[in-house]
Amino acid sequence: MPATRASIDEPADGTATGESPQQPIRIVVVDDHQFMRELIIRMLGRQAARYTVVAEGADAKGAVAACEEFQPDLLILDINLPDESGIDAVPRLKEASPRTRILLCTAYVTDDRVIDAMRSGAHGFVEKTNTWNDFVDAVDRVGSGEHYFSSHHSGALTDIEPAERGGLTPASVVGLSGREKDVLQLIAHGNTSKEIAAKLGISVGTVETHRTNLMKKLHIRNVAGLVVFAFRAGLIRLAPR
Repeated sequence: MPATRASIDEPADGTATGESPQQPIRIVVVDDHQFMRELIIRMLGRQAARYTVVAEGADAKGAVAACEEFQPDLLILDINLPDESGIDAVPRLKEASPRTRILLCTAYVTDDRVIDAMRSGAHGFVEKTNTWNDFVDAVDRVGSGEHYFSSHHSGALTDIEPAERGGLTPASVVGLSGREKDVLQLIAHGNTSKEIAAKLGISVGTVETHRTNLMKKLHIRNVAGLVVFAFRAGLIRLAPR
C-alpha cells in the first residue's frame, strides 16, 4: 500500500489565541492493521497542538515513500509488516530521511527483538500492550531526541561486552567524569548498586549519587535509558552472536 496523507477529523486539544506554541511533532504512522493505524492517528489527533500526523502507510515500501516525501520528525513503525520486517527496513528509512527518528512498535516482544532494534539504529521500541500514556511518553521522548526502550526489557541489553577503545565519544560523554563513565558502564552491564560499589571500592550511597548525576547530566529518566545511551556512545557494544 502506498503512503497516503493522513486524514484527522478529531478536534485539537485547544491552543489559546495569541500564543506561540512549540511546533508539533510531525509524524508518519505505518501499521498493516488499518484499525490500529486509524486508532493511533485519531488519538494523536486529539492533541493537535503537540502532534501532526502527516502521512500513513501499511508496509515498509509505504514507510520509505512517506519518509522521502514528508521528511517527518518521527516515524511510528510496526515491526510485523507484510513486505518486510520493520527492523530490517530501518537502514533504508534512515537513508530516505536521515533526520527522522524511528519508534518501533509491536504486540509481540522478545529480548532478541529489542537487541535487533538497537542494532538497526532505531531510536525506540514500545509494546502495543502498554498503556496509552506509555505510548505517548515514548512518542514524546523519541520525537524530542531521546531514546525509549521499555524498562522491563533492559535485561535484554546486558548481552554486551566492553567497548573497544577508540569508540564513538559524543559531546555528552565528554562532560562525564572518569568515575561516572565507570559507573555507567557497570550499570549497562546489569550490575546492581551493591555490585558496582564492590567492584569500584566505593559505597553504595556514592554509586546512587553517581547514578542520579548521570541521569541529570544526560537528561535520562531511567536505567534502561542509561543502557541505551551507553550503547549509542560506544561505551559498550553488543556481543556478537
